[in-house]
Amino acid sequence: MDFNSESNQQLENAYDEEYIERDYPTRQDVKRERENREDKELSMGRNKKKAVNGGFARVFPKFRFPSSKKKKKLEMFWLKLVFKILVVAAVYFNFKYLLNYMKNPISNFTDTLIVVGICAGINFLAVWILFYKNSLMRFYLSLFAIVGSFGYYGYVNYLNQSFLGNNIIASVLVIISVLMVINPKVNYYVKNITLLLIPVLGIYFSGTKFGLVWTLMINAGLILLFRVPKSNKKEEERTKRNKKQSA
Repeated sequence: MDFNSESNQQLENAYDEEYIERDYPTRQDVKRERENREDKELSMGRNKKKAVNGGFARVFPKFRFPSSKKKKKLEMFWLKLVFKILVVAAVYFNFKYLLNYMKNPISNFTDTLIVVGICAGINFLAVWILFYKNSLMRFYLSLFAIVGSFGYYGYVNYLNQSFLGNNIIASVLVIISVLMVINPKVNYYVKNITLLLIPVLGIYFSGTKFGLVWTLMINAGLILLFRVPKSNKKEEERTKRNKKQSA
């Protein structure tokens, strides 16, 4: 009996020691746990900062920067629109001034040439400002200027019934320009130069009477002169391709 009681006490003491070891860790274990906790807290803090910074970095481009870009685009759109309206207004007053100037019966050749040249230059700049990216529209405007000059000349002479009376030289010049324009065999640059030279002769012989006709003709010549024809563009593209292939 005593032997059994002693063995039982030894077992109970062993269980108690294991229980004490499990419930009461050593100092080293406590230090390790503290260090692990501190490391975890530091890592969690860094991750939170990164998440916050990343969130701000993602939020700003989505909400603030696009709004500023949209505002800039709207401002640029309105500025361009106002500028184009001013250009159209300048062309309108330019034609109005030219029509009033044509009523002046007495005018020097150089003065008339300067006035017509300035008006043609203003119209030409307006066309390039409004349609600098659209070469096809510029081409149609040049055709419209040619047709307008011929139509206005025929209209004025029809009203005055003097198509060949006092305006024989001007009529001959207009007929020559018409034949040059409609003839497909004539060189492209020859047509442009003709449309620029004939108005000078027309101003010399007719004065201010047909100032609008010569102005529109100069506009057509300038627009066509600075517009490269499609045939030349194709040739340039072919030459570039040949050079690349040879290289």
